[in-house]
Amino acid sequence: MRAIAGLLLCLCAAAVQAQEETVQAVEPAGQEAAASVNVKGIRDPDWKPYSAMLKGVKRFEEKHVLAPGAQLRFILEPRRAEVDMHAIALRLESDEAGMAIPLGERNIFSLPVEQGPLYEKAELSVNRKAGSIRWIPYVRSAATSDTIRRLGDLRLACEVHWAIDKDTLPFAMRTAMGALGGPCNFVSQKGTYSFSEPRRITAATISDNGKSAPVPFSGSSFTPPLREQDWSDDSVVELTFDDTQTAR
Repeated sequence: MRAIAGLLLCLCAAAVQAQEETVQAVEPAGQEAAASVNVKGIRDPDWKPYSAMLKGVKRFEEKHVLAPGAQLRFILEPRRAEVDMHAIALRLESDEAGMAIPLGERNIFSLPVEQGPLYEKAELSVNRKAGSIRWIPYVRSAATSDTIRRLGDLRLACEVHWAIDKDTLPFAMRTAMGALGGPCNFVSQKGTYSFSEPRRITAATISDNGKSAPVPFSGSSFTPPLREQDWSDDSVVELTFDDTQTAR
C-alpha cells in the first residue's frame, strides 16, 4: 500500500493556478508553421496520446455532476523548477494532419475533440524535452478564486487525471489501485491524491455548512478529503500562500 501511495503521489499531483479562459482559434498560416517548427525542432519532445486525453474528456462528461458549472481545460506545468515555460508551443499531430493548439495565460488550453479519422492515432506534443512537463486537468467553477478550491472541482479533476494516466501504470499496479477504489476513492487512509500549487502553502482548511477542519499540506501541495462523503461537493478548501514567493 505504501508503494502504491508513493507512486500515486509522483504520478498524480494535480491542479494549479490560472485565471484566463483559453479561446480556441485557427491560427494564421505563418503562426502555425512557426509552432510546427518549434515543436519538431526538439529531439524527443514531451507528448501525450490524443486517445488518452480523450478518455479524460469522456470521464469529465460522465462525472460532470461533481462540478456542473465548470468546463474542462488543461494546464501545462513544469516538472522541475529549471524548465522554461515561456514560448511553449503545443501541437496535435498525426501522420495525415496537424494543428497548433492555442495556449492561454499560464499555458492553459482547451482540447479539441471530434477531429475525425485523420487524428485517430494523433499525439499532443510540446516543444520541451520528454519528462519535463506535467499535463494537468484544470477544473474550476465560477465560485473559486486565487485561494479557494471547490471540493467537487477537485474530485472531478482527479477523475479526469486517473482516466488519462491509468493505462501508463504496470498492469499489476493498475489492478491493485482499481481494487482499492482508484486514487480518487481510496478505501484506505494510506492512499492519497495530492494537488500542487505554484506557491508554497502555509495553511489549508476545508469548510462546509458551519463545520471546518484542517487539510494536510506540505510545501506547495495539499491533500483534500476526496473520498470522505461527509464533505459535500460544495465544500471549499481555503489556501494561504507564502506571499514572499512569486507564482511560477
